[in-house]
Amino acid sequence: MNIREDKGLILIIIGILLSITIIGIFFGIPLIIIGTYYLNKKVNQRENEINEELIAKKTELTNIDAILEEKEREKVKEIDEKLEGKKKELAYIDVKLEAMELQREKEMNAKMKEKKSQLVILDNELKEKKKGLILVDDELEMQEIGLYQPKYDFLTAILYKEKWDAIRKKQKALVKDKMAAICSTEWTIDNSKQKGKAFTNANLKQILKNFNLECDMIISKVKLSNRENSVKRINRAYDILNKLNERNRVNITPQYLDFKLQELDIAIEYELKKQEEKELLREAREQEKEERKIQKQLDAQEKKIKEQKKSLENDINTIGAELRESKSDEEKERLKLKIKELELALAKSNEDIDQIADRRKRTGAGYVYILSNIGSFGENVYKIGVTRRDEPQDRVRELSNASVPFKFDSHVFIFNKEAFELEKELHKRFDSKRVNKVNSRKEFFNITLDDVKKIVEENKELVHSFNVKPEAQEYYDTLKIDKITNTSL
Repeated sequence: MNIREDKGLILIIIGILLSITIIGIFFGIPLIIIGTYYLNKKVNQRENEINEELIAKKTELTNIDAILEEKEREKVKEIDEKLEGKKKELAYIDVKLEAMELQREKEMNAKMKEKKSQLVILDNELKEKKKGLILVDDELEMQEIGLYQPKYDFLTAILYKEKWDAIRKKQKALVKDKMAAICSTEWTIDNSKQKGKAFTNANLKQILKNFNLECDMIISKVKLSNRENSVKRINRAYDILNKLNERNRVNITPQYLDFKLQELDIAIEYELKKQEEKELLREAREQEKEERKIQKQLDAQEKKIKEQKKSLENDINTIGAELRESKSDEEKERLKLKIKELELALAKSNEDIDQIADRRKRTGAGYVYILSNIGSFGENVYKIGVTRRDEPQDRVRELSNASVPFKFDSHVFIFNKEAFELEKELHKRFDSKRVNKVNSRKEFFNITLDDVKKIVEENKELVHSFNVKPEAQEYYDTLKIDKITNTSL
């Protein structure tokens, strides 16, 4: 109990206790009155405090209500603002969807227009194809009866081969100059132009590899009968590969395609020319067989004519002796006339012999070859011969199987319709350089590589192949083995 705060109550209690006695009542009642005063005062003071607190709480409550109302207004405003934003967003989405629909409709119309344009182009191309179909059919018909019109007109297969090699070199030059396939876009990957360049190079390499493989397969199987289909297959491969690489902006150039089509035609005509030469050789062999029969007949005729000639010469000598011994003029005239008749017959026999000699000068087509065998004969020793075989390399293999320790190496093959005459001319030219100067049937000569190059240059239109350096693989391998053996010893 706090005495200062509860003094009114204490005074009342003391006053009551004093009022018990008569004397004390005089003191007790005033104390009760004073205590009551103080107590009322405290109660009033407490009441005032409570009222003040109540007023404060009411004020605080009012403030809280005001704050809550403000919060509520702010919340409502925020919700209203969000609702307004959503409404605007929905309105924007509606506008955007409408714009997208319009754009889509516009794109669809553009695509439809493009498709219609493509359809018109395809219709025109189809009409052109139909117009050209008659020409193609005519060409195919001509091919079927052997009237194929060559794109080139070379005399020998080697010239076709050289043209083929030249076309391949042009293709390689286009690849090297990056004109065989191109990329229309400079790509950047991960903000790196270097990576983009590597990406482009990989795509260019891949498209060319696929196109070359497809073309090589088509060209390796091309024949006169399937030429048109082969052309279509190459064009189709060109179109498909370019279509597949549209997204990468990579395509094969028309110039490279044109070289591939040229290669296709040269491949056909090269095979045709080789076949023609084989046929020519076959005919030459047939002619040679027939020639042997004729030579046999000529031998018999020549033998008979020579016997007749000898008989005529004997008769002339006999009648000449009679003429010298005759005394009668009439007999001399008769003998002279007889000698004249015999001399005419003898002249006729000489003419027949000359004609037979001329008929023996027939030659045939074939390959003149120049070979070397440095393992067997050393350097600067060459064999110059001739063969009628379709594949002259077969003759080289045959010679290599003979009694020589190492294989022959071919330096040049020259196709000639008068191969034996060319062989004779070369043998005559290098007669002083023969290895065997006794037996002229041995065809080995001590000549240089420059001499061989000169022969090639003189007959360059007829040369099938020219190898400057001999392979001599077995010989060089033998030298290596000898070196290893000698080193180990």
